[in-house]
Amino acid sequence: MQQMSRRKQVLFDVCTVASVAAAIVITRECLTNGVYDVFPYFYLVPIVLIAFSRPKVGIYGTVFIGWLYFMLAWFWAPADARIFTVATIQFYIFVSLGVLISVYSQEYYRAEQRKCDLYYNSQAGAFSFNEESGKISDTNPKFARMIGYDPEILKTMTLADIIPDPAERASFLSRLHGRQVVVDGELCLLARDGTIRWVLVSSVKTDQDEIICTVVDITDHREARNALSLVNRKLSLLLGVTRHDILNQVTVLRTAAGLARLKTADPAMLQFIGQEETAAQNIQRQIEFVGNYEGIGAHTPVWQNIGARVRALVPAVPDIVIDASPALDAVEVYADPMLDKVFENLIDNSRRHGERVRRISFSLVREPNDELSIVYGDDGIGVPDAEKERIFEKGFGKNTGLGLFLSREILSITDLAMKETGTLGSGARFEIRVPKGKYRFT
Repeated sequence: MQQMSRRKQVLFDVCTVASVAAAIVITRECLTNGVYDVFPYFYLVPIVLIAFSRPKVGIYGTVFIGWLYFMLAWFWAPADARIFTVATIQFYIFVSLGVLISVYSQEYYRAEQRKCDLYYNSQAGAFSFNEESGKISDTNPKFARMIGYDPEILKTMTLADIIPDPAERASFLSRLHGRQVVVDGELCLLARDGTIRWVLVSSVKTDQDEIICTVVDITDHREARNALSLVNRKLSLLLGVTRHDILNQVTVLRTAAGLARLKTADPAMLQFIGQEETAAQNIQRQIEFVGNYEGIGAHTPVWQNIGARVRALVPAVPDIVIDASPALDAVEVYADPMLDKVFENLIDNSRRHGERVRRISFSLVREPNDELSIVYGDDGIGVPDAEKERIFEKGFGKNTGLGLFLSREILSITDLAMKETGTLGSGARFEIRVPKGKYRFT
């Protein structure tokens, strides 16, 4: 990703001067010996060299070489109108060729300059290395600062110096093998001060077996993610212990209520004891239910195949037929790992409130705004219009009042949404809207 070096430019200049000198000598020998057809072609070499290597002055250099050829032909050739006519034509050919090459070369160098500016001034780090030897051939200042090296020192190093772990290095190179582009792979780099920098790398292979990599430092993000995961684990542990203690106390309360029932025959007291037992049962049921949803948001969302998720539910409901559209097998959705609980909750909701549910269906609908809808339906009694939104409220319903509320919360983690769109008397119908970017076809 470098422009022509000074050393290479000097080499081009020397070759240009030498080819001009050689053309002059050949012109003299040819014209003095009566050979008039071969020598003009030797002027093409310096014209191409100067027009390519120095495009800004290439036009002037081409005109100079053309005039040199014309004057030498005039000076050394015998007085012949045919020779001078051919020399004039060759002059215009040389100048035209030089102009064309110079213009093309300027466009080429401008394009290369833009690429270099993008490479060296990018807000992302960038480096390139030879695929076979692993030697680092170039780097931009951003990447050099990222791992604490001077750019010139970095160019003397190899991939093994910044990825010292052989397994990590082999894994990185294996992802590149046989592919032109590799996007967004995590990589562990060793900085000069001995610290580890985690980066997100995208790589592209050039025609010269060079690998160009763009690098984004995600060390802080990764550490924050790990810290958040640790906090979630500790909270889950704390909630588990607390839930266990509450259930123990509920057991004591229910036992005491049962003993109290045996000690009295007073109808008023028995009514109070019955209310206590009912409250204790509700508390126990809600605590146990919430325990099933303890992991909401505790883990990173993942891509999940909807067809596979739906098929996994079939053995759990042998008394209900589940129809799953084949199109679901070709779709993956980016969602919380507890997406299964959403589907389980919908089925449980149908069994509890649908009254006559014998068949459940899962299907896919493409929306006109590039959204996707996963449609769940049953053949039960449906949901009254007045309750279509209320069923998602916390505490609404005949059981815990949390199932659909928590299902919506699970979906909202990755911007998925759910609503009820069925017709009373024809069955419930839930649409899970998946926005663009949160689904992909496999």
